[in-house]
Order: sequence, then C-alpha cells, then structure tokens
Amino acid sequence: MSPRSLVRRRLSAPLVVSFLALFVALGGAGWAALRLPPNSVGNAQLRPNSVGPAKMIAGAVGARQVNSSQVQLRISGPCTTGAMQAVSLSGNVTCTPALPSEYGTLAQTAALGPDQQQLAAVSLPATPAGSSYLVIGNVQVDEVEGTGPQSVRVSCSMSLVGGSGTGGEFDANLGGTNATGASGTIPLVLPVSIAGSPQTVAIGCADLATPENPAPRVNVTATIHAVQTAVNADR
Repeated sequence: MSPRSLVRRRLSAPLVVSFLALFVALGGAGWAALRLPPNSVGNAQLRPNSVGPAKMIAGAVGARQVNSSQVQLRISGPCTTGAMQAVSLSGNVTCTPALPSEYGTLAQTAALGPDQQQLAAVSLPATPAGSSYLVIGNVQVDEVEGTGPQSVRVSCSMSLVGGSGTGGEFDANLGGTNATGASGTIPLVLPVSIAGSPQTVAIGCADLATPENPAPRVNVTATIHAVQTAVNADR
C-alpha cells in the first residue's frame, strides 16, 4: 500500500485513539509539566508521603524555606560563660551565669563542756578528678550563767574529718560579782579540695575551763556554709 493511498483512506476511530494515546505516552507528560502555572501544585495536589527525603535535593530546605514560628532552627552556638537559659525559634540562645553549688547546715546550739564536742558537720561531694570548696564556719559563744569574777575561754576548730583544718578561740574576762553576759564569735575559713568519695567537714569546740578557774555555763551555736569553687573534669 502506498503512502498516497493511505492518506486517501478514511482513518478509523480506533486508529485515531491509538495515535492520541501514543502521543501522550511519548511527550504529553513532559508538555504538561512545562505548562503548569506557578503555584498550581500544593498540599491538595500531593498525595500523603509522596515527597520524602529520597526525592529532595540535599540542602534544598533551610531556614529561608521554613516558617520560623513553627520550626525550631539550629542553635546558633553555645554559651561561652554560664549556662544556657533559653533558645529562641531563630536558634539564638540566652545565657545566664551558672550559680556555684552550695552546701550548709542549720544552726546547732549546745551547752559546752570541757571535752571536744562536734557541733556541726556537712558532707561535700567530689568528682573522681577532684572538687574544690571554700568552707566558712561561724561559732557564736554566749555565757549564760556565772557568779563572781570568772573568765570564758572557748576553743573551736573546723576540719575535714581525719584531716587538717583551722581553729580559733574566744576569751572573755568577767569582772565583778555575778558578772554575766559575755558573748562573741569565732570565724573559721577553710579551703578544701577533695577527690573520689564525699568527705565531711565538721566544727568541734571545747570549754577550756580549769579547776582553778572554773568557767560559767556557756552555750555555743555553730553553722557551716560551703561554696564549690571548681570542679575538675574527669580525665
């Protein structure tokens, strides 16, 4: 059959449909993609989960492509000093000075005798590489009963249990008959560094009265306050 005779023959409906289907299969989809108007494909035209990480170019979605009021952006950077207090949606951080750890005791009051008596104690934790503290102790001495000319002499020390420490004394002479009311304080300061297991810092006091010069009855009140000054990182 010659081409001229093929043209002269009337094309049947099935043949026309076949040609149209072939045209769409070969080039129709590409033509439709090029002819889509801007912003014509959105959530309503996309099937759920039809676009995933495998179909996206790396780095195609960043801070400029997302709604910063709904998506937490990458944190801009750490705090150079202190601790992180808050993170904004834009990734900016708010820093605040980190407060040191503090430890202490409530006031402990006792009637003092001639023997060394522990009045207050606090346990301080430590990291394996070591922690440093500044420990501040305070002893309030109050003479509450006495007759005749007498003297008050109280000695106190603050130390790591089983270790070195610091000490101080309070002296007062009571003149006249029925003289009472002597009072004072003994400040104690001790820097300590401990490693491994927790250790205890304690305050102990004694009344240094002698049989020749007995002291009046004395009450003492002791407190300990410790501030952590450094924490060594584990090696």
